[in-house]
Amino acid sequence: MNNAPMTWPFWDKVGSLPKYRMLLVALSLVALSLLPGCDQPGSKKLHSTASSPSAPAEPVPSVAPMAPPAPADMDVAVLEKDLNCAKTGPKQACRVVKEFSLAQRYTAHTPSGEGRWVGHAYTVEKGVETEREIVLWAKVVPTSQVGPGDLAIKVGFDFFPDELKPHAAKLVRTLGRGDSPSPINQAFPYAKAFVPTKQRAIVNTAGQSVHVTAEQSIYLRAKAPRLVYMVSPASGSAAPGDGMYAELWLAVW
Repeated sequence: MNNAPMTWPFWDKVGSLPKYRMLLVALSLVALSLLPGCDQPGSKKLHSTASSPSAPAEPVPSVAPMAPPAPADMDVAVLEKDLNCAKTGPKQACRVVKEFSLAQRYTAHTPSGEGRWVGHAYTVEKGVETEREIVLWAKVVPTSQVGPGDLAIKVGFDFFPDELKPHAAKLVRTLGRGDSPSPINQAFPYAKAFVPTKQRAIVNTAGQSVHVTAEQSIYLRAKAPRLVYMVSPASGSAAPGDGMYAELWLAVW
């Protein structure tokens, strides 16, 4: 009996060749990859990357609107010439313009943040001057309520009702002297409660005035401690010098 070990000539020959060994290794890796639960190296990483939600895009920073350049201030010399103040111009309007030229920037600052001034408004039309009592309102507001470059202040004004004219004239004279209003003066309660229908923003000019953003040009200046000047030259087809010239005293603060 032959006790020699049994040999497998084919597999011995295969195992002895390097190229067949490489083929066996490759086939083994393929077989392993087909088994359940076996992923190819790196497949899990690719899968998790592909399935993960994309990172949110960073918000584009908003660009704040730029403030427009400061408007030019009123040319006092030209206005005095239009009014003919050097000769026989309207007396009160010329006086207001002269005092306006010496006043400082209007800030509308009051302890409560909401103030009211009362005074005389001299309206010039074709050289003829008329007078009415007027009330000016100003209030500090949030910056969100005004435009870029505007001051955080709203202003508005109106004339006293005709039925209060005698009381309004007395109120203005009283405040002009620095006295307290009479408790029986009917114009004072009206001034304290006055809130204008049209509330406008103001902006600093390139000079000493502030300019009211309104249909017409309105300039404001102040003289310490309580006096305010308002000048509004007429525009369009009006005669030179036409407009409104007012001086007002602080009544409610």
